[in-house]
Amino acid sequence: MRLKDKVAIVTGAGRGIGRGIARVFAREGAKVILAARTQEQLDRTLKEIESEGGTASAIKTDVSVTQDVQRMVEFAVETYGQLNVLVNNAGIGWFGYNIDDENMEEGYDRLMATNLKGIWMGIHYAVPEMKKIGGGSIISISSVHAWNSWIRGSAYAASKGGIIAGTRALAVELAPYMIRVNAISPGSIYVSEPEEMVSKRYGEEYKKEYLEKFGDIPYERQKYAQPLPVAGTPEDIGYCAVYLASDEAKFVTGTNITVDGGATAKLAVSNEIPPELREREQEMRKWFESLKQKEQH
Repeated sequence: MRLKDKVAIVTGAGRGIGRGIARVFAREGAKVILAARTQEQLDRTLKEIESEGGTASAIKTDVSVTQDVQRMVEFAVETYGQLNVLVNNAGIGWFGYNIDDENMEEGYDRLMATNLKGIWMGIHYAVPEMKKIGGGSIISISSVHAWNSWIRGSAYAASKGGIIAGTRALAVELAPYMIRVNAISPGSIYVSEPEEMVSKRYGEEYKKEYLEKFGDIPYERQKYAQPLPVAGTPEDIGYCAVYLASDEAKFVTGTNITVDGGATAKLAVSNEIPPELREREQEMRKWFESLKQKEQH
């Protein structure tokens, strides 16, 4: 087990990439502190880890709230006696406004409070604990949007670019204390859980129908988002994070690892989507429209 006896905090551990990282860490022997805003999602991840024989504890945390972040780090040390690894995964996407929109400031502030300030405050409180034990590993989740983003994505891209710049600076600052600081930039990752949305909104009957008719479409669609014809998963990011958290990476700091299936290496990001998959996507959209109409009536 590559992370045996290590204590790791994973923020945003309730779903998606954070959930994948937390589960992979637990399988590799880490004691994992799960942090997220939604208790229901935290409970699910905790149950999954425990069912696989892993060790974890959960604390409800909003990383945009400094007191929550401080309490999260204190909880980790109180629960397991030390802190070896901090994974700053929690973040929000925000692509809703043009730069000259009058009401963009509120969304910008909310995004930066989570995507940048939340990370810096996590590091602020984690570093003293890591100094006590002679070192540690800090891993922050950035994004390929730091290089190539979408229209109306400037604020999100800036937040992710800031993570990489700050990672490099902090790596130098914290190197004398044997605290390594690195970043991971995921590409397009299959984290969609539409069946849960269908179940919650329309009931188990429609969830079953969705899975039978369209359950494979989001995953299949993801295969065409990058040159490698496979769908990236949260666990793929988890495996990379395990390496950076482990003693195998003792000489690795100040770097960013891109995990994107080759997307940023290609001039055009998307591959050609097969016509039959486009047809099934159209069918799926019509199905969702019919559900919405039933809901309205």
